[in-house]
Amino acid sequence: MKSIIALIRIHWLTFTSYRMNVVFSLGGLLAMLVPVYLVSSSLQPVVAESIAGEGGAYFGFLVIGLAAMQLIGISVRGLPQAIAGGITSGTLESLFSTPTSLQQLLAGLTGYGILWAVTRSSLLIAGIALFGGTLFWTGVPLAALIVALLVLAHLPFGILLASGTLVFRTTGPIGPALLGAFTLLGGVYYSTTVIPEVVRPLAALMPTTYGLRALRRVLLSGQTLGAVAGDVAVLAVIGGVLLAISMVVFSWSLRYAKRTGTLAQY
Repeated sequence: MKSIIALIRIHWLTFTSYRMNVVFSLGGLLAMLVPVYLVSSSLQPVVAESIAGEGGAYFGFLVIGLAAMQLIGISVRGLPQAIAGGITSGTLESLFSTPTSLQQLLAGLTGYGILWAVTRSSLLIAGIALFGGTLFWTGVPLAALIVALLVLAHLPFGILLASGTLVFRTTGPIGPALLGAFTLLGGVYYSTTVIPEVVRPLAALMPTTYGLRALRRVLLSGQTLGAVAGDVAVLAVIGGVLLAISMVVFSWSLRYAKRTGTLAQY
């Protein structure tokens, strides 16, 4: 646990050493909410019917989608960027030569980014109430569980991309393509019920679909665990299975890089 905290602290100190980064990162949230509010207000009559089962208010619907993408984005990009940065700086080989377990190292490398994304996402969601939207605060504990599962279900994609970085030194456009698929097919900007039927089965494969639907129903409609149990269960299964697979792949990739002597090769 100390190793995880130490790695998170390193990233925190690095980030806060540029104080304007913190100011712009948090101040930018308000700048984001204003146009989102204006756009969602104008589109409310158009989308009201399709999002009736997920709160009905397009502003809240859209803000939760954007907040979730903060978490999904860092879950997918965080570890590959940390691995690539370690290769470039020459610190990766030393890091993986320590007696710290692989799980702790991965948690430490991604922990700060995820915690910061949680902070930004929480402030975004709180902005729903600031702009006069309805937010069921009693659903926050259940929403926290859903957020944890949402991260767990998307983190394996980041681990797999990091595996590719270890072996091939690049993963090309795969990362942006994945985030694009989660955004377009996972219901970030619109309900998955309006997606064309020819690609709708793909939406059912996206963990984003289940996480966002459950999160919106809990925070915007005040629904209980019983009402979203199906989505939560699917999200947990997807996360558990993918995490197990991705850890096996990453372990193999790390052994390959050590065996071939390319762990420190840029």
